[in-house]
Amino acid sequence: MMTRSPLQKASLLAAALFGAAPLCFGLLRAWRTHYDFRMFWMALIASIFAFSVLVAAIGRRRSRHAVFIQALVIFVVSTLLAWGAGYALGAIEGPGAWMVAVVLGFSLAMASALIEFARPRAG
Repeated sequence: MMTRSPLQKASLLAAALFGAAPLCFGLLRAWRTHYDFRMFWMALIASIFAFSVLVAAIGRRRSRHAVFIQALVIFVVSTLLAWGAGYALGAIEGPGAWMVAVVLGFSLAMASALIEFARPRAG
């Protein structure tokens, strides 16, 4: 059985925090306003996509280049999905929806990359 090094454990913790952050911020926004669930829906849709990509990659060893490409795809598509959800829900005032979508996409992309670095290595 392979065990994780302290650095790999830290990477796994950071991946969990980056992965949970979008939904936590969405829930925090909804809780603080008592009515504005737009950020939550943006985060949920982006997170579902990122989770789907990560589930499809379970058990596969990837090169650092492939990890980078996967994180880039998650960033771009999650950002576009989050922005599209925000736009559909009325978040159209200025660049705010784009900025929120970029932060959500970046957080999910970081989680994707950190998960790969947290994997124990053979040998």
